Amino acid sequence: SGAISMGVWVMIANINGFINMITWYDDAINRAPAWCDVSIKLRLGFEVGRLASVMCIARFLADIVSPRATAITRRDRRQRAIFDYTVSFGVPLATMACHIIYQPNRFSIVRNVGCSPTSLMSWPTLLLRTIWPPVFAVIAVLYSTYTIYRLVRHRRNFGRVVAGAHSALTTTRFIRLAALSFSYLAIGVPLTVYSTIGNIRSSARYLEYSWRYVHSS
Repeated sequence: SGAISMGVWVMIANINGFINMITWYDDAINRAPAWCDVSIKLRLGFEVGRLASVMCIARFLADIVSPRATAITRRDRRQRAIFDYTVSFGVPLATMACHIIYQPNRFSIVRNVGCSPTSLMSWPTLLLRTIWPPVFAVIAVLYSTYTIYRLVRHRRNFGRVVAGAHSALTTTRFIRLAALSFSYLAIGVPLTVYSTIGNIRSSARYLEYSWRYVHSS
């Protein structure tokens, strides 16, 4: 379920970016305001959703190699799927819905980039948008570090450890899923930190939140 969620968000991000790029490849004319209203919400969603999905993958892998792992039942799979989909889609959807709280303008348009969300730096911005990608990235890194530790410690019995959980994963599938998760984290975490710092810097000075001031324009 974590891998499926990641695939959905990556697909949405690619389609969104492709449409924006070909529409505003050489200018910043407001030619599709309705699309921008949708595009900026999707962008807010996949900024959080991709890392939330990777966190769910990392959590699953850590559970597989945990010494407390037991045979995975149908009920366990259902509960895990509910948790993964709730985190991978519920938090991003909430982030998209809450954008209106700190949204000073409908959107901005950047040449070669397209539609971009706008915000003022205040506590709702930090709490409802900025904090989530780093939080999920840190949690995923902790899970991945634990998984690597367990794999190194039990490298000779790795196949037995994976089989002991009675999941649908074989050793090869486990390694592929782990490689996907670790590779994305190796790239995604630095980019997330860089993007978070850039968003904070570009939002100018911190302001005391006021609904009337934010929506005065």
